[in-house]
Amino acid sequence: MNRYVPMLAIPLIASAVPAFASSVVPESWTPVSDEVLSHATGKYAQQNMITGFQLVMQSQWQMPTGASLMATGVLGVNQSGGGYHVQTGAATGIIPGLVPATAPITQAVAGAASVLVNGVAQITQVAGNANNALNKAIIQFAPGVTIATLVPLNGQGANGSHTTVGNLSASVAITSAGMQISLNTPNGNLGQSVGGGAGAAMNQIMQVVQVAGNAQQVMNTMQLNLQTSPLTSGALRQAGIQNAMANMVAIRR
Repeated sequence: MNRYVPMLAIPLIASAVPAFASSVVPESWTPVSDEVLSHATGKYAQQNMITGFQLVMQSQWQMPTGASLMATGVLGVNQSGGGYHVQTGAATGIIPGLVPATAPITQAVAGAASVLVNGVAQITQVAGNANNALNKAIIQFAPGVTIATLVPLNGQGANGSHTTVGNLSASVAITSAGMQISLNTPNGNLGQSVGGGAGAAMNQIMQVVQVAGNAQQVMNTMQLNLQTSPLTSGALRQAGIQNAMANMVAIRR
C-alpha cells in the first residue's frame, strides 16, 4: 500500500523583500517522523505525460541589523506548437541595515558548499543562538505559474541578476546547466541549485544553509510544478484496464 506525506506550499512573494515573522516555520506545521518518511512512496509519471514545467526558487535572509536580502529565479518550459516556449525571470534585492554586518569572532561554519550529490540534498549548518533556518523543496503536479506574479517587471525575461550592497550580495544565474541562487553575508551563505544540463557535473537538486551568528532568519524554498497533458477517454480506459490486470495478478499470488 502506498503512503503519502502531505506537503504544504508556502507563499512566494518576490516583488519586494518581505518582513519576516518571529519564526520561519509556521506553528501550524506538524513535523513528519523519520519512521513515516522511511515508508513513503509515490506514483511516477510517464515521459509523454509531461508537457512542461515551472521551477521557482527563492532565498531570503533577515539579519538582526535590519538588513534583508532576497533572490528569486523562475524557469518555465511549455510545449508550443511543434516546439517549446521558454520563460525566465530573475530578481535580487537588498535592504541595508542600520548597522553594517560583521562576522562573529568565535563562530564559523564550513564544508556544505563543497558537497557533491547525485539526487536531492538539503544541508543545514548553524552556529549561534536564536537562529531560524529552513530548507523546503516541493514537487507537484499543478497548473502553470505566471512569471509576472513572481518577479518584478524589470526582472521578467532575465537570465540572471546580481545585487551588492557593502558586504552583502545576492545573485541568480539561469544557464543551460541549470539554475543557481546564492545569498552571501558575513554571517554565512544561502544557496540553491538545480543542475544536470550542459556543463553540470551531475544531476542534482541542492539546498544549502550556512549560518554563523545569532538571531539570523534564513529560508530556501524551491517549487517544481509539472504540467501534464489532459488524459483522453481512451487513455483513461487503458489505465483502468492496466490497474485491473495488476490487481488480478496480485490476487492470484
